[in-house]
Amino acid sequence: MLLSRIVHFLTQASTLRRCPQPQPCEGLTLKASSIPDIKILSLTSHEVHNYQSPYTQGQKLDFCDVPVTLTHANESDLVQLSVWLPSPSAWNGRFLATGGGGLATGYIGYAQPAAVIQGYAAAATEGGLTLNGTIDPQTGQWGLRADGTLNTALLTNYAHRSVHDLAVLGKALTTALYGTAPRFSYWHGCSTGGRQGFVAAALYPADYDGILAASPGIHLPELFAWLLWPPALMLNASSASPPLPPPQCVFSAFQRSIIEACDALDGAADGLISGSGNCPFDASGLVNTTIPCAETNTSVTITEQHATLVQAILDGPVDPATGNTLWYGLPPGASFRGTADTTTTTTTTTTTNGTHPTTATTRINPFLPAVSWLRNFLLKNPTYNISTLTIPGFVDAVHASREQFGDLLSKEQLGLEGFQQAGGKLLAWHGLADEIVPPAGTVKYREMVGEAFSEPNVEVEDFFRLFLAPGAGHCGGNLGVGYGPVPVDALGALVRWVEDAVEPETLFAEVTGGGGRVTRELCLWPGVLRWDGEGGLDLAGSFGCEE
Repeated sequence: MLLSRIVHFLTQASTLRRCPQPQPCEGLTLKASSIPDIKILSLTSHEVHNYQSPYTQGQKLDFCDVPVTLTHANESDLVQLSVWLPSPSAWNGRFLATGGGGLATGYIGYAQPAAVIQGYAAAATEGGLTLNGTIDPQTGQWGLRADGTLNTALLTNYAHRSVHDLAVLGKALTTALYGTAPRFSYWHGCSTGGRQGFVAAALYPADYDGILAASPGIHLPELFAWLLWPPALMLNASSASPPLPPPQCVFSAFQRSIIEACDALDGAADGLISGSGNCPFDASGLVNTTIPCAETNTSVTITEQHATLVQAILDGPVDPATGNTLWYGLPPGASFRGTADTTTTTTTTTTTNGTHPTTATTRINPFLPAVSWLRNFLLKNPTYNISTLTIPGFVDAVHASREQFGDLLSKEQLGLEGFQQAGGKLLAWHGLADEIVPPAGTVKYREMVGEAFSEPNVEVEDFFRLFLAPGAGHCGGNLGVGYGPVPVDALGALVRWVEDAVEPETLFAEVTGGGGRVTRELCLWPGVLRWDGEGGLDLAGSFGCEE
């Protein structure tokens, strides 16, 4: 630990001695020779004053905006990258790269404003996946060239190269403006951004001193098996009566029942499931229960088909031919809206006798990045109709995803030895009610890292710490379906760990809603929150951590 910090400061001191004089924002330049394997096609810079972002609650920002267009050696990609640099007096001496989500490497102008407010030089890149601003990357259209072949250059950007671009160019531009290199460099991302952080640690261990990875979409080829599983189930339940898919009121009833069954396992009936497993729920217990349904304006009776569907979603994808589990299922207490989303429309008609019967039609609303992956990358057919997906077709797609993209999209599996030796710190957290990325995959990875560092002189917690958040949805509930406390200042905790050697033993989290403010001190894995039996259920101090 001490040796790695000494090496870091000596490296920084050497860099500082080599730094050029500060440059003004207008006319900021870089030496092309200082950026290996990257060809800068255009680089402009201009001052921005009183900028207001919808993500910063009306605060006005002043910064130097540096948009860059680049390509890579021997490639045909066209990448847009952006660095926002606070005024020298407001800069905190740090660089922060921000990640993407789904099939996007990042969104310029989304996470940068909040970072600039805190004094960071902040960077983002779309990785070339918007095709020069003409498409939404979530459609996956960037994956195919005009001749129908895979666009390997953009796939490489998505897999890992854009992460390195941000570090190399972002730090170079930061150094050029301020005349001094950033004292520390950080990564912050969620979902795909979390996966990018893990990949940066494994593949580019010297790029970032600290990495914050939330809800990381790692094990990506396997993850797509889960994302397509609920739609495949609902599309192939032709014998169900009433027909599937069900309206969301049915899924919501099961979610409430799961929480009720497993909530008190941590000693407190607080509406939050604290453990990551061992939830004793049997979906068949709700069969023949009648519930009010807002989507259909009627009452709905839960059937055996509904229970069978829900149980299969909870159990996770399976290959029917072999019985082999393909990935994890929906975590207990999570919303079904992430991957088993449905939409219901009602139609009212007027009959000759003056009655007004209403007909409700429910359709699946599959997770767009998963459908885009199936169409463009696995089938190479952008017009493929998801409604024709069969279970055998689903299984074939899962195996194709693993075989064709396992090496490229699983770079985090290369290991964290280099990152550990470089003195880096990786802070990860995952919601236990994540409706998109099963947290069990992140726990599995943490266990794998523990096995890789089984030597007695290496403690994984010295450089990699994982925290699990009961009731928190994907990326803290960015789809509006999480209900548990989420980390408030995870980046600050990472900074204190990197710069001041303050190891985070817990991670403070809170949520404010109709029931008031609820706080928790999230436990360092494998710790699990346990109520003390006396304190208020809304208060973090009423809970401790047990394995």
